[in-house]
Amino acid sequence: MTTGAGAGAGGNSISGGTQGTVVQAGHIENLVVHQTPPPADEVTVAPPFGRRGTPLRGRAELLARLLDASGTHVLYGLGGVGKTSLALAAADVLARRGAPVWWVAAQDAGRLAGGLRAVARRVGVREDELASGQTADLLWERLAALPGPWLLVLDNADDLALLDGPGSLAAGTGWARAPRTSGLVLVTTRDGDPAAWGAGPVLHPLGALPGPEGARVLADRAGEQAGPATDAELLAVRLGGLPLALDSAGRYLASVAERPAFLRTDGEPATYGAYLAALGTGDLAVDRDGTLARIWAMSLRLLQDRGHARVEDVLRLLAGFADAPVPLRVLAPGRVDIPPGELWTCLQALDRLGLASLRTDGEPVVTLHPLVRDAYRGERERLSAEAALDSEVPEEHGPLWPLLVPHLLDDLGPDAPEDVWAGAVLAVRSLNARGLVAEAGTEVERVRRGAADRLGDAHRTVREACFEHGRALLNAGREREALALLGELAAAVGVAVGADRPTAPAPAADPDLDAHPHPDAATAADPALVPAEDSDLVFALQVRNELATALQQNGQLERARTEYAGALDGCARALGPDHWRTLACRHNLAVCLALLGRTQEALAELETVRAAEARTLGADHPNALVTRENRAVLLLESGDRDLARAELAAVVAARHRLLGADHPHTLSARFNLARCLAPADALPELTAVLAARTRVLGPGHPVTVATRETLERLARTLPG
Repeated sequence: MTTGAGAGAGGNSISGGTQGTVVQAGHIENLVVHQTPPPADEVTVAPPFGRRGTPLRGRAELLARLLDASGTHVLYGLGGVGKTSLALAAADVLARRGAPVWWVAAQDAGRLAGGLRAVARRVGVREDELASGQTADLLWERLAALPGPWLLVLDNADDLALLDGPGSLAAGTGWARAPRTSGLVLVTTRDGDPAAWGAGPVLHPLGALPGPEGARVLADRAGEQAGPATDAELLAVRLGGLPLALDSAGRYLASVAERPAFLRTDGEPATYGAYLAALGTGDLAVDRDGTLARIWAMSLRLLQDRGHARVEDVLRLLAGFADAPVPLRVLAPGRVDIPPGELWTCLQALDRLGLASLRTDGEPVVTLHPLVRDAYRGERERLSAEAALDSEVPEEHGPLWPLLVPHLLDDLGPDAPEDVWAGAVLAVRSLNARGLVAEAGTEVERVRRGAADRLGDAHRTVREACFEHGRALLNAGREREALALLGELAAAVGVAVGADRPTAPAPAADPDLDAHPHPDAATAADPALVPAEDSDLVFALQVRNELATALQQNGQLERARTEYAGALDGCARALGPDHWRTLACRHNLAVCLALLGRTQEALAELETVRAAEARTLGADHPNALVTRENRAVLLLESGDRDLARAELAAVVAARHRLLGADHPHTLSARFNLARCLAPADALPELTAVLAARTRVLGPGHPVTVATRETLERLARTLPG
């Protein structure tokens, strides 16, 4: 190391081999410290082939493209994602083909400059030319003159300022440039900022390995004794498909398997499933030696050095959410204390380094890598996320809801506050409204019982959870359980249940009448339209309406009609005749009248509802589409096949656009439209609907069974 002092430094001067020397002076100005790279003969540019181990997984297509390419190619992504392993695989193949291969460590200025000087000597640059200070230009001139393919790897080039060298990386005058021959330059880095790299290099983001490929990485290390491939895939997903973490987990399981069973501690995981369970309970840390934590801390320091002062605050905020995409709307001003401009640049920086994935096509979201989330998640981070979520919820059918649900259902521990349980009820309500039968059934009982333990059975949030549980049971075809639960809830909120509950369902209505009540009659009270003192009344009317639906689905049609009529009368008086809840109750009463055979009365009621909903909600509102479908079904039953077919075709198109192809309501409209077709045309459509309903609802769901019976009856009418 050499040091030199300016004119005002009192003449202090030290030169030569002074590493470790302490300099003491009374006055120092303009101190310049130079780190001299190691002598060229002490720098190796040989590829580290000794690090080759298990096969490279999940990168075969990209490797093949790189081997056929020339120019500068940048492999960027999260630390531990396998950038160096991919570059090493390319070096191995090209070296076996006889191509010159040079490997330069680029994590600091000394090793980068020393390595490139060594490469320059290998390609014919003389010592006197190196002394001229034009090493970069001379190196790339010699490389351009080389015949045939060659490979130069710049590994771990995370600080892009180092690649500027004597010029500018983005301008193509730095240490890394685009070769003008058939040579290939591979750069591995965390930083994929296109502006910093300029127009020359081709950028290749390296993401997580998909589940099957991640499972193969685990199996390469742990072997078959660690469990089936399905368990390995689940563990690979939990580890975020990060090759370094997969390799670590595989090595751990292999080391356990090497020991006799009597030398293992109690509970020490020896299989993929046990390892995954231990992670879930916190009994096992993925990053046991802190390697991943050090890698990610280096990434954050790199970003902070580039001016992103609050990048760690942003990362910790994201860590408080569930392991799922976070909609950026919940990070808007007023919900978090980070200015929006600074938040956005930090998100972009995290995305470029692979710590998070930022998507702006459609609803903007950011997804933190699951292991990064684990490393930075704590109580403070979780509470910050809860505060961001604790705000006015969007419209139930909006695109934001599917993104909010996993976060609202996260961290439902016994000490979760009241507002967290209220958010969980909203999440279950969204699952019900979107027809996600299996998901709603899995979550709703957990929410209901957990809220009851925390808040007590009489709490409004718990009663709303019971209400959603009843809806989920009805959607799942468990009508008798739903009737029992909703009957108890009705009694608790002061709704007259009427006669004794039935001990068995009455005979089912005609399965060809695929009509259903309004799902949205069961959603929460609208605070903008319902006075606070009337909210309990509105909730009681909702319960009565849903109880009527349970009675109807149990075949108790007259009792259902009575309850629907009572709910309609109450809503009309409390909310007005054109309120959407009142219209939903009127619609449900009309469906019940149709099932009772009072078709003309039902048609008249549905026409009233259809016109009012078109005027107040719009013809394609989910409620309006339900009304249009059920009215078309009755038109079909009344013999007006052409009008019914045209209306059902429009409903199918709207549902497909708004809800998706597999939503139960989309499938319902397709079923009814098929009934408008000639038998030969209806058969393939009903077959497709049956397959979809079997997949979505299950083979034993009453709606699936009714579809199968309808299809079988139709098939018997066709010749052959």
